[in-house]
Amino acid sequence: MAFTPQSFLSNIKAKDGLAKNNRFEVILPIPQYVNDFVKSSALEKLLNLPTTIVTDVSDAINQILGNESADGQSKTSNASMSRYLALQCESAELPGRELITTDVKIYGPTFKVPYQTQYNQLALNFVCTNEFYERKLFDRWLDAIMPSDTNNLRFPKGGNTGTGYMTNIKVIQYDDFIKQIYAVEMIDAYPISIAAQPLSWSEEGFHRLTVQFAYQKYRVVYSGQYDIAAAAAQLFGDKASRFFDKAGNSISERLITPVSRLIF
Repeated sequence: MAFTPQSFLSNIKAKDGLAKNNRFEVILPIPQYVNDFVKSSALEKLLNLPTTIVTDVSDAINQILGNESADGQSKTSNASMSRYLALQCESAELPGRELITTDVKIYGPTFKVPYQTQYNQLALNFVCTNEFYERKLFDRWLDAIMPSDTNNLRFPKGGNTGTGYMTNIKVIQYDDFIKQIYAVEMIDAYPISIAAQPLSWSEEGFHRLTVQFAYQKYRVVYSGQYDIAAAAAQLFGDKASRFFDKAGNSISERLITPVSRLIF
């Protein structure tokens, strides 16, 4: 079949347009041990972050992912901190996945057979404020994993010791109507590196912080619900978003669809 612009545009419109890579959100739950480790340091005064969102971030994301029985690593111990990081996260990525193969020859030509799955590391980029809170936070997180003074590695999940430093990070993709169309949850994630931040007298830019996370595997959710609070914030401001954040969960998707298409 010959290619025509009309057929291409018709095909795109039939799927509600093209997905945009700037419609995303990152939810980074803070482990209890890391939260306690940060609060015991000089950063304690920086934990008084604005709490304009009245609902717990972890509860909201569990509803988005349809994961009512989420484990402890999917719940944040500091909702304000998780919300703050979500706002400061300038760029992220939907991580890749690869099948590791080996060459096999039974009879005839050699062919490849998969034997293991490999997940790529996750890179998150944060915009830094003048308090340098973002850099200090992840410095303390790495210290919580392996203290620089003793080099004694902590237990990843802690068990009964309460020293677990792993979390489950969620990256959510939205459409133009602020509906979750795809979500990835990284299981047993923790930071493994903080990128260097260059300094120069010849530039007047602002600092960005790149943090690499390792994780065991990821889970995919292929569809979700509308974020009524986010839609209300764009239309009516933050005050309206707080009202819809409470009421949005009781509104069914069947009712939201025609209303959202009229609004947008």
